[in-house]
Amino acid sequence: MSANAASDTIDNETRYARLTEHVMSQISGFEVVGKKGSRLMRLLSVILFFNKAFMTRYITTIYPKIYVPELPWSPDRPTARIATLAHEYVHMSDRKRLGWLFNLLYLSPQIFAVLAFGAFFNLWWLLALLFLLPIPSPGRAWLEFRGYRMSMAVNWWLTGQEINTVWVENQFTASGYYWMFPFKKFLESRIASAIENIKSGENLPPEISEIKEVLGV
Repeated sequence: MSANAASDTIDNETRYARLTEHVMSQISGFEVVGKKGSRLMRLLSVILFFNKAFMTRYITTIYPKIYVPELPWSPDRPTARIATLAHEYVHMSDRKRLGWLFNLLYLSPQIFAVLAFGAFFNLWWLLALLFLLPIPSPGRAWLEFRGYRMSMAVNWWLTGQEINTVWVENQFTASGYYWMFPFKKFLESRIASAIENIKSGENLPPEISEIKEVLGV
């Protein structure tokens, strides 16, 4: 490892520690938990059968905890840890601000499949099972875009490089988030605009300015 690389690692570990302290000060009960030891995560991995990498590659936040594939969490990748924690902090802040409306937005429209229980009274309620189809979710897409916009910002600040925009688009259009927003042209426009603002430092949303100050970049 070069001297510069070692210095960057130390700097980013310090940034990660500062970010962790900030999150703890803002989110009561915040904790990073390993998925392997969580019965809840194992249950979700069965329910979310369409996401084959749920237990091994995806970070999952259920307020106020972040569940990571295993602990220690990416010990040799502090930059990735910072970007991910900042991303999940956006979700936790939104959940704190919006309350249960956050859950409704994130789980819609699939959450409305529970209306099928009305079939005990009228079989027409079984039509609610159609909500289980991969119908686009503007609410989930909006909340995730806020998170990925933070990821784009942190990646630019710490590496000086643009994030892989094709990878970001794929998060919205593929199975990982249940095909939540398949409108690629619209996504490309929003992502390009976000990157332009991040590079210029102008028109930044409050949560990105907040984390920029915490990281000292």
